[in-house]
Amino acid sequence: MPTGREVKQNQPKTLLISNVRYVKNTTLSRRNEMPAELPPISYASVIVGFLGFAFTFFTFIRVFWESMMTMWNAPKELRQLLDNLRTELFGERAYFKNAIKQARSKSRKSTRDPPDIMPLSILSGSIKNMLSDFRILEAPFLHDDEHTDDLDIEKSGKVSLRGDYGRMDIRRRLRWLHTKDDFMDIQNKVTRMQARRIAYETSDTLS
Repeated sequence: MPTGREVKQNQPKTLLISNVRYVKNTTLSRRNEMPAELPPISYASVIVGFLGFAFTFFTFIRVFWESMMTMWNAPKELRQLLDNLRTELFGERAYFKNAIKQARSKSRKSTRDPPDIMPLSILSGSIKNMLSDFRILEAPFLHDDEHTDDLDIEKSGKVSLRGDYGRMDIRRRLRWLHTKDDFMDIQNKVTRMQARRIAYETSDTLS
């Protein structure tokens, strides 16, 4: 028959074993209560979340790659685009100056049906604004001694159709990355302006 001392020593072991059994039974009961499979809405949420993450990740990669290619091709793209824009802008400005002069001379000679120079003046003003915007955007890419004003060009009468651009360092490449869309916007405006000029010439010829 166990003594009182042995009974006291066996009580903690008995309590420990009973607690372990209780925890095991509780865990098994909770596992049995959990559903065996996730509901379909959970699978849909996981798939949508994964697709959204994949779309965001690949969009970031595409934008990053395009930005790197724009900076890498900056020397070639800048010279080609800016030289074409410079040629078209100065050519359109010279055309409108001559057209306005001719229209004014005709208006002095013909008092019966003088030509309307208002459309030419409006188009000429638009070209001047585009050229001013172009010069502001172009200035950071030129050499330091090439920052000439439009008034100086008008006085000298010498128009260079090719810009003397500086070396394309990392600062200019970053600026090109941020201003390329602005140059493209001017290019689109010049194209629309040329279409309006051709329409005006056609209507003036037919009239």
